[in-house]
Amino acid sequence: MPELLQRFIDSFVKAVTVEMEAMRQRLGSFEMPLADGTAMEREGDQRRYGFRVVQLNDKLVVHGECTLVTGGGEALVTILSLDGDQIVLGCERDIDPHQASPILVIYPWFLYQKLLIALRNLLGDDSYCTDSALALFGRRPPRDFDLPPLVSDGTCRLNASQRQAVHLSCSRTPAFVWGPPGTGKTTTLGHIVLALLDLDQRILITSTTNAAVDQALDRLMELDEATEALERGQIVRIGQGGERSHASLPQVVRRLNGKVRDELAGLHQRRARLRTRIEGCVQLLAVLADAGEPQQLGLFGNDVPAAVNPWRLGTSFGERHASAIMGQSRPEQQRLIARRQRRLEAALGLLEKRVSDRLRLLRHEETRVVREARVVLATMSNVYINRLLEPERFDTVIVEEAGMCVLPTLFYCACLARQRTIMVGDPRQLPPIVQSNQHYVHRAMGRGIFAVTVPQPHDSDLVAMLDTQYRMHPDIGDLVGRLFYDGRLRHGDNTRDTQAIADRSPYPGAPVVVVDTAGSTTCAARQGGYSRYNEASARLCVDLAIQAMGDGIASVAIITPYVEQSRLIRRLLSAAPELSGKVECRTVHRFQGGERDMVILDTVDAEPLPPGILLAGSAPGASSSNLINVSISRARGKLVVVADVAYFRRHPKARLLSHVLHEAIRVGRREVPTVE
Repeated sequence: MPELLQRFIDSFVKAVTVEMEAMRQRLGSFEMPLADGTAMEREGDQRRYGFRVVQLNDKLVVHGECTLVTGGGEALVTILSLDGDQIVLGCERDIDPHQASPILVIYPWFLYQKLLIALRNLLGDDSYCTDSALALFGRRPPRDFDLPPLVSDGTCRLNASQRQAVHLSCSRTPAFVWGPPGTGKTTTLGHIVLALLDLDQRILITSTTNAAVDQALDRLMELDEATEALERGQIVRIGQGGERSHASLPQVVRRLNGKVRDELAGLHQRRARLRTRIEGCVQLLAVLADAGEPQQLGLFGNDVPAAVNPWRLGTSFGERHASAIMGQSRPEQQRLIARRQRRLEAALGLLEKRVSDRLRLLRHEETRVVREARVVLATMSNVYINRLLEPERFDTVIVEEAGMCVLPTLFYCACLARQRTIMVGDPRQLPPIVQSNQHYVHRAMGRGIFAVTVPQPHDSDLVAMLDTQYRMHPDIGDLVGRLFYDGRLRHGDNTRDTQAIADRSPYPGAPVVVVDTAGSTTCAARQGGYSRYNEASARLCVDLAIQAMGDGIASVAIITPYVEQSRLIRRLLSAAPELSGKVECRTVHRFQGGERDMVILDTVDAEPLPPGILLAGSAPGASSSNLINVSISRARGKLVVVADVAYFRRHPKARLLSHVLHEAIRVGRREVPTVE
């Protein structure tokens, strides 16, 4: 085994290293604005600073390293904690957190630098369960469990394919739960977790994004048994997220340690008062120092007392002592105020020590909570970066949206599973995203785990396919099922709701419409030819969205394969105030896992350019197939595809999209609008 493991790690290290260089060249850094900076208590040699994150991002990872840029320069900082939009940064030198417009600069390849370290740590450390990873990648035989699954009563609400997925996940490893769009894979995941808890399993749930992890958490918390486990502190969300379900690590620690938290809140208030009083002393001494020598003698030859502010004296001494000090000579005032400042600073030092002790206690509680939790949820980057998770091992590792996970990261996470690995995802949707064009990197990082281990999922006894969808109108579901799931997708009883959407404008009564621009639009390219735009089709999409919102469709998404087209459409949307915040336009990658009442797919491509690489493909399994699948399967009740039908028929490279258009017209109808 060591030789096989070494080959895997060498292959991954090589691919990750090449991918990091491609990221440096293509992506650059990400800048995240911060606000409300404040200096916090020190801990040893480390200075701590708190900020509010203006807009949260998945790239924020606890214990991640980044650069803080302020008016005073740059400083290397470490993310110590994330609690909602509150971030605490640690730095080895003093910085001024109050300077205007602080920026946190994140280098995306930092995560891969840490991944390289994590992968190399797999060698020579017997605490890792490398056989689990090798089995997941098809290099060790599957394992069956004789113990029958103790399935919770809630599974009676599941359909037959969902119950089969729960059974497979408990009885065999590795297990693959294939969840086409709208089939309830995240709900099924929740029941898998409860069944495994009945088997006394300790479980890690992970995925590539915070959104995917939180969606799994939300579905889990809809089950009564999970709510009870959460109250006992047995379900914990590590990293950014989980606040809505009250499962974030800070929330769990607060709930289990209310007395310490209350005491700490009181200490913070006392510390603030002490700092105010010390600052008052500093200001008073400055006023007295500026007063200089008295210019005249009083009636009896004494110094005239300096003009100090009675209110400032009151904040530092209290009203009774302030009145007495006001009548003293300037030197005596200076002596009394300086002595008061020293005493306040001594008291603050003792208070800071008590604050540090309580914070240290809470951090120990964080370690204890994570160690004792039965279900831990975290993104994959948190799994190998967050120090709280570094020593943790689990009985079962469940990966949500497994098809999108890069293989080296997935391999590492699987090495944390003592018994089971369960992959939940859809091989017919988006694969992992890589920046490098090298074939080697695409093989080692750009393929999904389904393609590696179960390339023929219909024929594998490691796969349970969920076969009943509850999202889409039957006509949309038939189109998706026939094109991408070999006609095996059935439909649940949701026709009344989805038909109500289909009955609204545009094209009332039609769930599926192909809007054929019929040669009336042109396509152009920007950004070195990689991204495209089509002004006429953009205006048409916005007009369709206006009609939909005007007739009461609650949510509309405009999906396009090109960043440049999405920017153009968003500019047009911003000029229509009635659509503000109601219509979302993004590239297809932003919509995986989501759904909208109506989806408008803008294909963009038209003369004089040939079809772009994003839509080029001739068969299911091509990247264009997955992109199209994700795009059209987001729609609940109405799907509108904007395309130049004859244009795609003329180009052999677009054979797949041409077939999609043909099937969409057959299932629905074709409309030829007047395009200005």
